[in-house]
Amino acid sequence: MPTNYFIVYNPLTYNLMDLLRAGSITPIDVISYLTGKDAHEITSENFLDFVDFQPEKQRTTMVDALAIEMYAGVYINNQLAKLAKDRLVVMVDGKRRFISQVIKEKKNLPQGVFISAMSSSFPAAAATAITLNHAKVPVIIGGIHVSTTPEDADIFIRKYSPHPELISIVKGAGDSTVITSILDDLKKNSLKKEYTGDKLIEDGVWGKFQNLEPLEPLKINLLNRLPFIKHSPLKDFRINPVAPFTGCPFSCKFCSISTLPEKHKALQFRDPDDFVSELRHYQKGTVSFKNRYFFFTPDNLFTIRNNLIPILNKIIKSDLRINYAVQISVEVADDEELLKLIRASGGTHFFIGFESLDIRNLKHVNKHIVGKIEKSGMTVREYYESKIKKIHAHGISIHGSFILGLPYDYYNSKTDNTAVDITNFCIKNRIGAQPSTIVDLPGSIFFNESQENNQFIYGKKGTMDYFLSLSIADLAETNKTPPDSLFNSPLVIASMVFFISSKVGAPLRAGINSSIIFIKSFLHPTQKGKGFKIRQRFIDAVCSAVSQTAVALYKEQGDSLVRSRYGVRGIIERLYDEERNPEVKKMFKDFIPQFTE
Repeated sequence: MPTNYFIVYNPLTYNLMDLLRAGSITPIDVISYLTGKDAHEITSENFLDFVDFQPEKQRTTMVDALAIEMYAGVYINNQLAKLAKDRLVVMVDGKRRFISQVIKEKKNLPQGVFISAMSSSFPAAAATAITLNHAKVPVIIGGIHVSTTPEDADIFIRKYSPHPELISIVKGAGDSTVITSILDDLKKNSLKKEYTGDKLIEDGVWGKFQNLEPLEPLKINLLNRLPFIKHSPLKDFRINPVAPFTGCPFSCKFCSISTLPEKHKALQFRDPDDFVSELRHYQKGTVSFKNRYFFFTPDNLFTIRNNLIPILNKIIKSDLRINYAVQISVEVADDEELLKLIRASGGTHFFIGFESLDIRNLKHVNKHIVGKIEKSGMTVREYYESKIKKIHAHGISIHGSFILGLPYDYYNSKTDNTAVDITNFCIKNRIGAQPSTIVDLPGSIFFNESQENNQFIYGKKGTMDYFLSLSIADLAETNKTPPDSLFNSPLVIASMVFFISSKVGAPLRAGINSSIIFIKSFLHPTQKGKGFKIRQRFIDAVCSAVSQTAVALYKEQGDSLVRSRYGVRGIIERLYDEERNPEVKKMFKDFIPQFTE
């Protein structure tokens, strides 16, 4: 008997930049490239041959490296399962489970495919939507890219689809009102071109839904390769994403939400009881490394201080035994009460956006911490170091985000440049690093400026070069003309990113930092580890050490991106081939061979 079902698809990011050499192409040619078959021959009979993409074309992202499930996809999964109880909901990602595999198993077409896409995965979303459209499968695309750049659905999807009326997008949130409307319209065969949602997060969108087929859990591959871990319970260590709130009050110029209407990025909070109940749901049964470690997904947990305290107190008073990592502003170091509560409730690791060690760069990106740094009378380096010491004193490990390619970065030589400064800073302060390039994300203030000023390297918005370049909107390489101080060279920036990740993420360095934070964490336990609860203290310390070790995965991701393989050029070789400055070519001539096939 046929199964009535929906597919929720979180597409991967794929390497598409080699297609820039291909001349006049369309999204249909992108499908050919991703599948290795002539996509001009797609029909309703053979579309399954074109709906899955070659794994060797995948581009490893930070999310892949850290094995963190995309919470947006899980959330939509649960929303659908809750609102469409008479339908099966199947989650697909093109790696653990494939669309063609599901359709063959169910022996009939899905009643709709829901896709959540960021800018870097939008080309894969477009290719999938066009292919499914040949079989008259309705496709609904949401996510940050279509929310900020909705016209791309017309330019790159509907234009190449034989049944464009079956392509719909969701701007803003995939809330219960929007999804209910979509489900009703699918039943009536009257899908709207566009839907708009306002509730960024809602209570009760979690739990065990009987009509849901989730993906098998992601695993951190690095942990399974280390001899002392792969035969221990730590081999099953899992990072479970959860969201106590969504939204952001800031408008950093590099952020893709900076130009969204205020109602689409306004802070929205979950009820503390609902959030704690979700944590408890994950931790049913025996507490293990599969269900004790969480990642709180908001971009900056510090923004909800007053709302956060009740949540932390509920976690502390509950029977939960959790550890968690959060993205948070360095300002938290000056809030002793909040720091103590975060640690007591299981706070283990902080991801902090330092961005730069140059105050001029921080002003350029509109970093809100600038005023406090200037008021302190310290340099940026001194200010950050003072905060790191306070955070470490609570047994919490850190890795910092740094943006390369900003106007006041410099490159005098391989041993005298901004990357060396950042590397030395991280090593001295025993923190990990997530180095990334300045990337003008569609929807950001910087993107609009670079389009107007012809600083966007890969053409005007709406062109195929722009479409292909979305694949590098993963922060691993720049898409805007670098400053004069960096020779206007994307290659120089890429080499700097690689230098930081390879040095700060080196196994020995990560091991030393992990050992030190293990001791600090053991001496400053969570609430559940206080007193003589040695086992709990030990587990808390292990989670801190694993957090610091896992930061070395940025090195692994960097290695994967820069090296050419499977006939696809890595970042370094491709940018060297495209470099037009003879001085830069000479500078990196002996550097390139190690990255080529």
